[in-house]
Amino acid sequence: MLKTDNGGEFCNKEFQEFYKKCGIAQQKTTPYTPRKNGVVERMNKTLMERERSMLSGAGLGQEFWTEAVDTACYLVNRSSSLVLEDKTPHEVWTGKKPSLSHLRVFGCDAYVHVLKEKRTKLDSKSGKCIFIRYKDGLKGYKLWNPVKRKVVYSRDVVFKEVKYVIKNEVQPKGT
Repeated sequence: MLKTDNGGEFCNKEFQEFYKKCGIAQQKTTPYTPRKNGVVERMNKTLMERERSMLSGAGLGQEFWTEAVDTACYLVNRSSSLVLEDKTPHEVWTGKKPSLSHLRVFGCDAYVHVLKEKRTKLDSKSGKCIFIRYKDGLKGYKLWNPVKRKVVYSRDVVFKEVKYVIKNEVQPKGT
């Protein structure tokens, strides 16, 4: 059973086919009563707050909002929860503790190896991209190439996750 509001995102034809295929019954709340589905509404708010913060921190525009929300959700599913007795949603769903070694800073610079077959001998061996998303079922990352304005998927990536070093120096009095 899946409890949803009457929003179009949950009640469209694609979702209806998915529910039927998976044997999921859908229970809809009364229109304009978000308090009836408080847990979901709160998670939606949490994801949207994280999305705004991630886009701002990365200096990316709103056109990347779906990548930021997806990444925030990916991270929530790999973070422990008191409700789940300090297990992660991923662990409860799959029975396996998730690896965190592949996690990267959203929006960081990522240098992608360019295959020998896709470059001439004078071309650079790597291209600068921006990390925008994890890809389920793929051992790699979804990256944005701002020069070519296209998405790249790769696992052969070197990340530069620190952009700024801020020194907190105290100035002597009278200077």
